[in-house]
Amino acid sequence: MESVNEAITLGLGIIIFFLLYKLRSNGRKLKLPPGPRPWPVIGNLHLLGNLPHQALAVLAKKYGPIFSLRLGSVPTVVVSSPAMAKEFLKTHDLAFANRAVCSHGKYTCYNQQDVVFGFYGTYWRHLRKLCTVELLSAKRNESFRFVREEEASAMVASIWKESERGAKCVDMKKRLSNLSQNIICRMFSSRTYSDDELNGGQGFTEMVNEVFALAGAFCVGDFIPFLDWLDLQGFHRRMKAVHKLLDRFSEKVIDEHIKRRMGKGNPNEEDRVQDMVDVLLDMAETEGQIISRVHIKCIIIDMLSAGTETSSTLLEWAMSELLRNPATMSRAQQEIESVVGRDRRVKETDIVKLEYLRCVVKETFRLHPPLPLLIPHESMEGCSVEGYFIPPKTRLFVNVWAMGRDENIWKDAQQFKPERFIGSNTDVKGQDFDLLPFGTGRRGCPGISSGLSTVELALAQLLHCFDWTVEGEVDLAEEFGLAIPRKNPLFACPSWRLSVDCPA
Repeated sequence: MESVNEAITLGLGIIIFFLLYKLRSNGRKLKLPPGPRPWPVIGNLHLLGNLPHQALAVLAKKYGPIFSLRLGSVPTVVVSSPAMAKEFLKTHDLAFANRAVCSHGKYTCYNQQDVVFGFYGTYWRHLRKLCTVELLSAKRNESFRFVREEEASAMVASIWKESERGAKCVDMKKRLSNLSQNIICRMFSSRTYSDDELNGGQGFTEMVNEVFALAGAFCVGDFIPFLDWLDLQGFHRRMKAVHKLLDRFSEKVIDEHIKRRMGKGNPNEEDRVQDMVDVLLDMAETEGQIISRVHIKCIIIDMLSAGTETSSTLLEWAMSELLRNPATMSRAQQEIESVVGRDRRVKETDIVKLEYLRCVVKETFRLHPPLPLLIPHESMEGCSVEGYFIPPKTRLFVNVWAMGRDENIWKDAQQFKPERFIGSNTDVKGQDFDLLPFGTGRRGCPGISSGLSTVELALAQLLHCFDWTVEGEVDLAEEFGLAIPRKNPLFACPSWRLSVDCPA
């Protein structure tokens, strides 16, 4: 009996030795990207600071365009060059097509059943296709052109009326946020919503702002799971509260549409352009389509969270840079005037002729990308990139903010110079890895065309209708979130420059 036990012990010892040897050998072969040594428990979380995109850009200068971190217990890779971004988002696009489990998706987006934070798989592909083919196609985007033009004109009118009432400067953040919210709401619901249409102590605008702030928050529990239940930062409580408001709002939108559909025959309804909820309800009634009420609510939440703050934040940065560079603003205004004149407003059909204006927008995307780290990807399998092994379940940050300010890519990278894009075919839609504000590949933003149309038209209207000045210096201090807004709202002073009066 003893000899049998000894034989078993010897056999187990040989197996363990063999396994340890293989692991050690594989460890030599599976080389991870370089990076700072992690601390116990927190890993490298302490290195992120208040502005993680800037902190990660500093680390990239030390460790290179691809480096690794351990954020709590989460293995993380950060890439900061077009070549590395192409490797991960094109060559290995499928391997990194997933999203990690996150508190915002769990508490706000129905356990990550939406497009933005949803896990890669059959359900997500179905929802993504629905958005790209049915809701955000070029044809659908064109059908909402009148909405963008009406809301841009309404924004101009509100600025002028405020100025006429004696306000020397206007709060640009407020005006631009209202613009983007109104456009998005009319796209999915055919109407706008005021702050007094929600119960629960929060207005509509405050709800949207809270959604976007929480979407970009670094929640400690996402990286150190055993602390998640403590909710040390109070994010879970806030997410649950805003989810109740979002759910109530989404239910209100859907119920309004169902009542409207039951009252067919109203002549005012017959001429109304189908909005996105109309399309989704039509598909829900079609045999073979799997569109539930939760699907529709998820899309409404994604439209609000991804479609409002990104556009308004970019516009506020564009105006900030133009106010710091009056010659650039003047050149853009002269171009618009040469195409449009001073006797009518800019139309969306004019934008294609405004090359310099579109260069201003591209330059703003370069210096102030709406999603500086994009939305983190997660690897579904281990893979080798540039000789480094990337394990499964690795979080991926693509620092497009750092790429936009890299002197190796851009001459005079810190300066706002739209001229650099004149005659260039560089676009922002995911084909050029030097400039990736919307990401690319399977996880690229499906609403690029809609967002660009809003930004270009709104900026053209602001520059065409008004001359702008600012009191004092324009600061460029940032505040971290999913998007990177100005730390302090921009107040600018308008004066009317067209030959016709602003309509009421």
